[in-house]
Amino acid sequence: MVFSRGVSLVRLVARFAVVTAAAVVASACASSPETKSRKKTDVEKTSRADKHYDVAVGSFHNGMFSDARIQIDRALTEDPEHADSHYLQGVLLLNEGKSIVDAIEIQQCLQDDAAAQQRVRAESLHREAADAFERAATAYPEGASGRGRALNSMSVVSLFFHDTDDATTSAELALAEQFYTARYSALSNLGWAQYLGGDTVSATASLRQAVLINPAFCVGHYRLAQIYLDSGLDEHAYEHAKQVTENGQCPIQDAWRIAGVAQMRLGQEPGAVEALQKCVDLAPRSCQAEDCRRLLGPTNTEESEMALQSTR
Repeated sequence: MVFSRGVSLVRLVARFAVVTAAAVVASACASSPETKSRKKTDVEKTSRADKHYDVAVGSFHNGMFSDARIQIDRALTEDPEHADSHYLQGVLLLNEGKSIVDAIEIQQCLQDDAAAQQRVRAESLHREAADAFERAATAYPEGASGRGRALNSMSVVSLFFHDTDDATTSAELALAEQFYTARYSALSNLGWAQYLGGDTVSATASLRQAVLINPAFCVGHYRLAQIYLDSGLDEHAYEHAKQVTENGQCPIQDAWRIAGVAQMRLGQEPGAVEALQKCVDLAPRSCQAEDCRRLLGPTNTEESEMALQSTR
């Protein structure tokens, strides 16, 4: 499914230009008493919004998502252009959408009508998240690191919908932000969008740069491993998959599948079976576990089935 939203990224760039132009106009008339009064009011609103935002951040980190949403709504009531609140609103929506997807694809592999309805809800939440990130990107002042963060988050949502054009544009805009520090994340999203769009060479270059900047970046290694596996570079695929599977902070189930397939091709059957079994054991009822069981074959599924039974 292609992600389509009301305001395209081309229009977003135009809106950035409008915001910049408005800033120039505002500075030109800054000496007027009316403008000074407006500015004071705006500062007061922002201060009140900041307080609600700070509470929301604390609630979010403590898993109190409902309270975080309430505080964000209050912050945006005080200041509709509060960029950080728009961004956190997007994160909350994205988190809720991801939770639904996890429930029907990782906790269980559900394919019924109810699951289809849940997927529709998850897609709707992702679209709302994209809108919130777009509002944040527009609200952040020029040069703010938050703008790059918001743009990169838009790329994440576009990748969810396999919209490689928007994902590429968002990631490139994020990388163009001078003070955006998590460049490795934007490079990873750019690389994955390039790969899904058929440009393997550029994708490999972007992802290599991502893990060069941050060698511990799990997602970058995982995506590189998949590209190398699909390109027949099995040793490289296995090495990057191991960067994920050997890191306890990287719970990416699919990395074990890549490690298993790469080892199969390299003639390392015992290691391949162990990796694929680990893929199953991590989440026995997930859709990914079903893929790994098929790769294990009928002679290696008894232990997998025992693991599945133990979760029921």
